[in-house]
Amino acid sequence: MKYFINLLILFALLLLNSCSSTRKITAEVPREQAKFDFVPPSQAGVASSKMTIAIVKPVFVSKNPEYLVSPFPEMAVSMGNDFEELLTAKGFTIRGPFNSRDEMVYNEKVNSSFILEIQIDLHPEYTTDLTSHSKTTLANLLIASEPLSYVSYSTKGTIAFGGNLILTALSPQYGEKIWKKSIALDKKTFPYVGTQTYYSSPDMASQLKNDNSIYSLVSKELQKFYNYSLDLVWKQIDPEEMKIVTKQAKEADSKGN
Repeated sequence: MKYFINLLILFALLLLNSCSSTRKITAEVPREQAKFDFVPPSQAGVASSKMTIAIVKPVFVSKNPEYLVSPFPEMAVSMGNDFEELLTAKGFTIRGPFNSRDEMVYNEKVNSSFILEIQIDLHPEYTTDLTSHSKTTLANLLIASEPLSYVSYSTKGTIAFGGNLILTALSPQYGEKIWKKSIALDKKTFPYVGTQTYYSSPDMASQLKNDNSIYSLVSKELQKFYNYSLDLVWKQIDPEEMKIVTKQAKEADSKGN
């Protein structure tokens, strides 16, 4: 009998150890990837503006944890590529995108009209409502030191994107700031319902990593927000205004010589 009880206890401990920090409460759905791809609505003549812009890769302004997990890094990478396509469609010649101005060699600097830095400031906002669920395992029943049950939590709430895209023009040789435009992005809010449970309150980065349903929803909404943002950039970038920026950049660099 003692041997049988020991086997039951061992089995219960194995069940307990197999528990992870998340548990499924519905059937897992496939993870849908965002397709970040902005298509310019028109095409100017190739190099018709007679200006060359060196692009620095877009970066997020703040250090939100979710910016480190998919799909946010993919958004920043795609934005660098699509800025190149957007500006080419406006008639500019493009260099880059570069990781930073310091990465550019001398010849790339002197043959650029100006350098364009792009900062993404989404101001993401989240609300999370927790619903508790109690679960009893064999370990709870057989081991006196164990609680009678474990409590886990499912999530639902709202997610909002808003903020600004910040464009900054620098003189190519000396990096003097000569122009800055902050393009306001209207807030977009949408609800979500999670399909996983957690043993403590999760942040959004954890939910994106563990819950395919939330990941797919955020991907879809972020993709729409991405296209909306670049459509605003398309309307804001004027080659005639950039001629003034080019002149100011040349003047700034001449003062540095």
